[in-house]
Amino acid sequence: MGAKHTALDVADKLIRLAQQDEIPVTPMQVQKLAYFCHAWTLGLEKGPLFQDAVESWQYGPVIRSVYHALKHYGSAPVRDPLRAEPVKFSSEEIGIINGVWRKYREIDGLQLSRLTHAEGTPWHQTFSRGKHSQIIPNHLIRDYYSAIIADYRANSAAAKI
Repeated sequence: MGAKHTALDVADKLIRLAQQDEIPVTPMQVQKLAYFCHAWTLGLEKGPLFQDAVESWQYGPVIRSVYHALKHYGSAPVRDPLRAEPVKFSSEEIGIINGVWRKYREIDGLQLSRLTHAEGTPWHQTFSRGKHSQIIPNHLIRDYYSAIIADYRANSAAAKI
């Protein structure tokens, strides 16, 4: 995968999944879910899911384009998709996006934000109080999520023994 998508494409897909499942989703949830889609894609060594930069803001990782596209909702649920027509993703990308949606869809925006604030996370490594919008490099995101995936795989293999 070579970052042929934008974060708005991913956000749109997540909003459509929320509508399909009749689960209200706030801008903060869409923001964090788009980040997790990108992070897990990087962690699985599939390259970046989207080309947009991820920034460390006070409430966690933020993709500026998604923030500006959804900020008019405030904390209310997002009502409308961002694209007139859904963007096509590869089957591998769809698998990751759907997996992230299923894993995190019941978690509210503040809880998702807290997940991104844990010690050692890419956000934690780059956020500085008083400094707004530091870029979180993709290599930090990749390395962090690759380690989580490796630990999961090692524990799953050990459990089968």
